[in-house]
This record gives sequence, C-alpha cells and structure tokens, in this order.
Amino acid sequence: MKQIASLAALLIPLTFMTTNAAEPETASISPDHFQQVIFEDDFSADRLSKRWGMYKSASVIRDGVMVGITPEDAGHPSVNTIRIEPQADLEVSVRFKFAGSKNFQVMYRDRTCKSSHAGHICHVAVSPKFLTMYDGKTGIFRKDIREMRKAKKKLDDSIVQLLKTKSSRHKIDLDQSSWHQLVIRIQGDAMETFVDGKFIGRFQSEGLAHSTKDQVNLTTGQREMLYDDFQIKGVSR
Repeated sequence: MKQIASLAALLIPLTFMTTNAAEPETASISPDHFQQVIFEDDFSADRLSKRWGMYKSASVIRDGVMVGITPEDAGHPSVNTIRIEPQADLEVSVRFKFAGSKNFQVMYRDRTCKSSHAGHICHVAVSPKFLTMYDGKTGIFRKDIREMRKAKKKLDDSIVQLLKTKSSRHKIDLDQSSWHQLVIRIQGDAMETFVDGKFIGRFQSEGLAHSTKDQVNLTTGQREMLYDDFQIKGVSR
C-alpha cells in the first residue's frame, strides 16, 4: 500500500499549495453546449460492460453500483477507462460515495499525446474536503516535470511558479456517508465543476483545450469508492 500511496501522491500533487484567487461566482459554460450522449452506464448489469477498460483494478458491480477497488499489491491506483472518439469539449457526470478510499479522480487522456506522461491531459481530484482541477498536459504530467518529481529532484523556481498556475483548488465539505454528484464541463481552455448542483469553480489553462481527448478514467486512490450513473456527453456533430 505504500507504493499506491506514493503513486497517488503524483496524481494529487501540490494540492495544498495552489488556488486561483479570482474565481467567478457563477458558471459560464452552458449545459446546452453538450447535446450528444457519448456513453452512459447506470451499472444495472451484473458485471462491468466490455466498454470498460481496467488497469491495476479489481473493480466490480455490487448492488447496482460500480465499486472502485485498488488491489492490495497493485502498486498503482485502480483505473477504469472508457475510450471514446476524440473530442475537445466534454461534459462528464458521475454519482459517488466514499467507502474507504479518501479520494478519486476523473482523468482525461489522449493516448497519442507524446508530450505528457501516459497521455494525461487534465483531471479533477475529489476528496471530502477539497476539489482540485488540473491541467496535467502543461503542468504536473509534462514529461520533464513528471520525471523530475518522480526522481524527487528539487524543482527550480520557474517550474514551481508555473505549477501554481496549472491547478485550482477549492474547499468543499462532503458527508462521506452520503451519495454526491460531480459534474465537469470543459469548453475550450476552460473547465467548470459542480458538486450536488452547486457551482464549485472555474479554471482556465491552455492544456485543457487539447482537441483529441479519447479516454475518460475513473481513478480510485485506494479501497473503495462507489460510482453510479456515469455519463459522458459531447458536442453534436
């Protein structure tokens, strides 16, 4: 589990150091922008559909929900993946409940992107107390930065200052015994997030505008997270 914890730290780094000072109080990305349902799953089947890819995952369907499970000796957080036709603007929604794990991430990737580790473009990390939005492509997953951090090399001040602009942290307060809903909207270089219908924040960064996002991952930090009513929407073509 120490390996999992260290790898999870790479996924949720600098969380307590970064924030956007001037945040708008209301959302500006219209839900009407997203008219095409690309994928949805209410996990009513007795097993995960073949659309779901799994990496270092023991996730299962239990009582009509997906249980995100990281195996004890996985050495990496559990990843459950849906592949889609490349899209730029996306809306992702999922209901979730903490069931042991203290965090999860919704991650967007492009398997063909070579400038970012494993094609990571951007992600949202959720814990009971914080929601953080990341531009990974030009931030923590930029290959040279990721390698320096992995090797625990001291980052020079220019990199430290850059990373402060590549994430946006917001305080939340979630009851871990209850279900909640997360909605993420990306339009161009902007991302907006909502929890239980409440606008949490807006984040703008160049990497978010990456035009060929072709994977959406649910990444479970440890054991276990419950997920339900997962949906991906795009722009009508």
